Amino acid sequence: MSNLKEKILSLFRTKEIRNKILFSLLILVVYRILSAIPVSGIPAEALIKLFEGTQLGDVLSTVSGGVLESASLVAIGLTPYINASIIFQLLGTVIPKLEELRKEGPEGRRKISMYTRIATVPLAILQSFVIYSTLRGFGLIDTLSTLELVGMSAALTGGSMVMMWFSELISEQGVGGGSSYLIMLGILSGIPGTVRTNFVTMDNFQKIVFFAMAFILIVVTIIITQAERRVPIQYSRRVRAGGAMDSYIPIKLTQSGVMPVIFAMSLLSFPQLIAKFLVSKNYSEGVTHWANKVIEWLGNTYIYESLVFVFIIAFALFYLTVVFNTDDLSENLQKQGAFIQGVRPGNSTSDYLRKTALRLNVIGAIFLALVSVLPSFMIHFGLMTASVISGTGLLIVIGVVLDMKRQTESMMVVRRYDKYL
Repeated sequence: MSNLKEKILSLFRTKEIRNKILFSLLILVVYRILSAIPVSGIPAEALIKLFEGTQLGDVLSTVSGGVLESASLVAIGLTPYINASIIFQLLGTVIPKLEELRKEGPEGRRKISMYTRIATVPLAILQSFVIYSTLRGFGLIDTLSTLELVGMSAALTGGSMVMMWFSELISEQGVGGGSSYLIMLGILSGIPGTVRTNFVTMDNFQKIVFFAMAFILIVVTIIITQAERRVPIQYSRRVRAGGAMDSYIPIKLTQSGVMPVIFAMSLLSFPQLIAKFLVSKNYSEGVTHWANKVIEWLGNTYIYESLVFVFIIAFALFYLTVVFNTDDLSENLQKQGAFIQGVRPGNSTSDYLRKTALRLNVIGAIFLALVSVLPSFMIHFGLMTASVISGTGLLIVIGVVLDMKRQTESMMVVRRYDKYL
């Protein structure tokens, strides 16, 4: 206990780390203040009625950071930004120009980030209009005047852009991955209310099952997300007494972190939201029929959770190609005079690292997908009456906390080395 206390105190003794932690806490305070400011024209009760008891409501609430039901300035949260990121990640595989930008390094990635920000604006406007039209179509709110409608859309869009800005500020100046950090805050803020309403309904057996499953899932999730394979490499040009200096390349089981989970949830929310919109507008019998079918299919636990399972694995393997570029890594190793024992430099090294990372991340992706769907199936089969936190929420919280821990430890290591320079 004293060792933990000393570690925490040492973090705050270091000015750079202290400033990053305080900056992240400041963003948290401002974010919670904004989440309490209502948007004119959309009552919170109407949103609660629209999404109550639906998979769509749970998904949008998680991705928005748990503030959707409050109908606040930041109600739609990071959903447009995440959807824009998904679009450009996917377009990068089919548009050579975007792929070239990604390979240009920091400057190219900066341009892609700019395009993502620009695309976030129309997506936020679209989502605000879809929510309004859906609420009006179901008779949950009155028709707004043109000026009121523009004001409502501008407020929600502006709130989404502020959330995007906060996300990037935290990534640059705070601790933790920006979007994941904000989503984690929303998940944690919803736990006390969920405990009050749901936990009291569980009998003793269900409480035992809940605590046992929570403990096992947390421990196993930490182990899996921290697990890595260290591929040994040797530097033929850096010779010290006794021979070439050895090092290693760490390849994690979950190289993509929790982003596949967030991407899968965000992507699945889109067809449900559009289907709700089409049902509310009642364009034609055929359109309404198929929109109701989409809502029915995605409202089915087996179908929805199966899609979550597949999408998480697909995004995890796709995102691996983005965050772990084996061609660049192989080229850098060759330039530094480094090699993997028994593997030829160049293309052979790239292929070896790609296959190794793929095998490991298939296991990691299946684990992420299983944890995401397990609580829902346990509730469905009656082992629990309700979940205090969803499987996806658990993954996001643990992933962000571990990421923050890694960042602070890295900064502490750099700080120690700086003392000797």
